[in-house]
Amino acid sequence: MFSGSNSTYCKLCSLWENVNINEFLHDLRYVLIFYVLGDLLTTIFAIENGMGYEANFLIAVLLDYFGYYSILMLKLIFICFCFLDYLYLKRRGHRSMWDITRHMITLLGIMVVINNLLVISGLWVPIYSFIYSI
Repeated sequence: MFSGSNSTYCKLCSLWENVNINEFLHDLRYVLIFYVLGDLLTTIFAIENGMGYEANFLIAVLLDYFGYYSILMLKLIFICFCFLDYLYLKRRGHRSMWDITRHMITLLGIMVVINNLLVISGLWVPIYSFIYSI
């Protein structure tokens, strides 16, 4: 079943050559802090205290059916995709593309946490009203 150098199993095993999980987690530390943990905690806090709602329709539907575990599972799936991206770009020697990718995800995470904190603080409504009144 796994014989031959062109089998799918051998191709998958070759992806694991020279993989350093600690390096990946170190590279992803700010993504984990802001995009995963920060977004998860601020979203749950806002929804549980009636200060906001999930604006993403698909996430809102998953929340209705499966609860907060659905957000956690989506974040874990996202981390798996980041790992595949890390493997692909590292294998091809595109370190700068990996750096750009993780920094953009971190920036997105910071923006999401700021948005959630504005919703929690009650400042989002005046800002929203000001922006759309122009």
